[in-house]
Amino acid sequence: VVSCGTHPSSYTINGTVSDTTLNGNKVYLTDMASRNVLDSAVIANGKFTFTGKADTALICQIQSRPYRMELVLENGDIAVEMGETDKRSGTPLNDSFALFMSDMDSLQNTIIAKQQEIMQKGLSEEELREAWQDFQTNTIMPEFNRVMSENFDRNKDNAVGAWAIANWNLEPAQFDSVLNLAGETLKANPLIKMMIQQQEILKKTAEGAMFTDFTIEQPDGSKVSLSDYVGKGKYVLVDFWASWCGPCLREVPNVKKVYDKFHGKGFEILSVSLDDKKDDWISAIERNDLDWGHVSSLKGWDCPVAKLYNVSGVPAMLLVDKEGKIVATKLRGDLLMEKVAEQFEE
Repeated sequence: VVSCGTHPSSYTINGTVSDTTLNGNKVYLTDMASRNVLDSAVIANGKFTFTGKADTALICQIQSRPYRMELVLENGDIAVEMGETDKRSGTPLNDSFALFMSDMDSLQNTIIAKQQEIMQKGLSEEELREAWQDFQTNTIMPEFNRVMSENFDRNKDNAVGAWAIANWNLEPAQFDSVLNLAGETLKANPLIKMMIQQQEILKKTAEGAMFTDFTIEQPDGSKVSLSDYVGKGKYVLVDFWASWCGPCLREVPNVKKVYDKFHGKGFEILSVSLDDKKDDWISAIERNDLDWGHVSSLKGWDCPVAKLYNVSGVPAMLLVDKEGKIVATKLRGDLLMEKVAEQFEE
């Protein structure tokens, strides 16, 4: 029994599951920052229990397929309901988190209702696209930012505020501004510490930043550095791709067009492959006649250069100028030709 005025020293999560087909299945408690499974339990008669001690409040996920839900793991008695809808309550931060989730559900319902309304208007494909774009720009984003801002303001120094920041999609400058308003407990949250590291990488690879050098193997086994290309009076496109990537291969004709037009004027490409099989990589280079620089660690998504440049999807291209400054990112299609032509003032 916890007496008045004392803080609980352990947690108990009492969960209920409305779906009776899950009886006998395992349910997992996972830390959202580290992705480590902290505990598991078996669902019996629609119920499960986790007990333990939380040294610091963490955002965790409870999951038993096909259901999953987030909650704040903090000491105290926590009640959760998992199913088509989910609820969490019982401790101060879970009550705050429930308010946050309620706000997000309301926003989601508004989006669904508007989507149905737009679809029923009998608009042409072009009109539909314009109507949806207008709704996204003038309603969804302002409302989303309002919900995030209000919930952050209510939780500036706790795990709920950390979850708000983690899901806000802030640009580096916005992230810094919001973090300056946060308390030390929030800044020490594992989710935020991980985000601070990611933001540092983003800043290093953002437009206006100087390139970060790397050394990696070429197809013949010899090593080359990005600095062997950059700073030689030429513009360099760093192109992340893979032989198994359909969108990358569809981008090839466009990249070749840009290369053919500007190579003679001082334009180079260094393609970094996320392949893990050398034969596939070499074959794709030869088959598509990619007549420029190629490198790969042959480690797939564990490629250290991809991590260095925060590449989470391919194709991904960035343009480095003659002095080594990143002048454009997220280049594809017409934008690639446009940005390269800008550098040569065409």
